[in-house]
Amino acid sequence: MIALDRRRSTGALLFIVAFTALAGTLGSLGHLAWWLELFTHFRPQYALLLTAGGIGLMLLGRLGVGFAALALAAANALPMLSYYVAPPVQAGSGPEIKAVLSNVYFRNGNHDRLLDYIGRLRPDVAVFLEVTPEWREALQSLSGTLPYQAHAGEVFVASTRPLAGLSALPLSGTGEMAVAFSLDSDAGRVTIVGAHADWPLGAAIAANRDLELASLAEITRSLPGPVLLLADLNATAFSPVFNALLVRSGLADCAAGRGFHPTWPVWFPLLYMQIDHCFAGPGLVVTDFHTGPYVGSDHYPLEVTLRLQGVTSGDGPGVSASLGPPTSRQ
Repeated sequence: MIALDRRRSTGALLFIVAFTALAGTLGSLGHLAWWLELFTHFRPQYALLLTAGGIGLMLLGRLGVGFAALALAAANALPMLSYYVAPPVQAGSGPEIKAVLSNVYFRNGNHDRLLDYIGRLRPDVAVFLEVTPEWREALQSLSGTLPYQAHAGEVFVASTRPLAGLSALPLSGTGEMAVAFSLDSDAGRVTIVGAHADWPLGAAIAANRDLELASLAEITRSLPGPVLLLADLNATAFSPVFNALLVRSGLADCAAGRGFHPTWPVWFPLLYMQIDHCFAGPGLVVTDFHTGPYVGSDHYPLEVTLRLQGVTSGDGPGVSASLGPPTSRQ
C-alpha cells in the first residue's frame, strides 16, 4: 500500500511538473500568437508549482527530475526580479502627489464602498475605469473631495486641482478614449493619462489591445512631461506587449522594486496577476506603491505616491473631454 501511494504521488507530481513546464515554455513564445501570450501572465504560479513539485519529487527520491523542476522554477521566477531587485530611487524632500487608479467593474453596484475608500484616502488625483452612467453619477458625489472632474467614454478622472489642457484622445484599434490632462500641484506640474485597454481573448480583440497600447506609447511620448500613465492594460509585466510599451513610451514601471502587487481577479487568488499599472516618466520619482482594499470590484485599486524632480512646465493639448458611451471591458 505504501509503495502504491508512493507511485501515485510520484505520478501526480510528474504530471504537475510536466504540465507547468509546458505552460511556461508556451509563454516564452508569447510574441508569436495571441493565445501563446496568455501563458505569459502566470509566471508566479508556474514558479510556485514547479518549486513545490521539484521539492516533492526530491523527497520521493527522484532527484534528477526534482532538480530540473527547481531549475525551471527559477527560470519562471526570473521575470519577477524587477519587482524585488530594482532599488527604488530615493527622492528628496518636498510635496508629494498621491494618485489612485480604480477599475470600478461595471457590474459592481456597491458604490458606497468605493466612495468611502476615496473619502478616507483623499488622493490628489483619481482615475476610474469601466464607469457606467450610474457609476458616473455616484462618482460626482466626490465633488467635495475631488471637485474637478471629467470623463470620456468609460474613463472618469477627478482631482483636487483644475484639469489643465484636458484632452480626450482616441486609441487606435477600437477608438476608445484615453483622458489626458495636466495637474498643477504643490509639487509642480505633471501630465496624467488614464486609459483602459481591451482584453486579449481572441485574435481580433488581442490585436486591438496591442494597437491601443501602441497608441498609449505614442500619446505619452507626445505630451509635455513629466508624464504619469494610469491604466488597466489587460496585460502583465511578463507579456511582450508590456515590454514594448515601456520601450516605445520611455516610461518606467512604478512597481519596479516595490514588490508584486496583483490587482485582478479579486475573487480568485490562485490566478492573481497585476493588470492595472502605473508608469512614470523622467522627472517623476515613486515614493510609495501598493494596492488598496477590496472596494466591491473584481480589481483592487492601485495607490501611488510620487515626487517631482527637474520639473518642467507647459500646457498640454487644449481639447475638451467628450462624452462617449461607457464600455463593459475588464
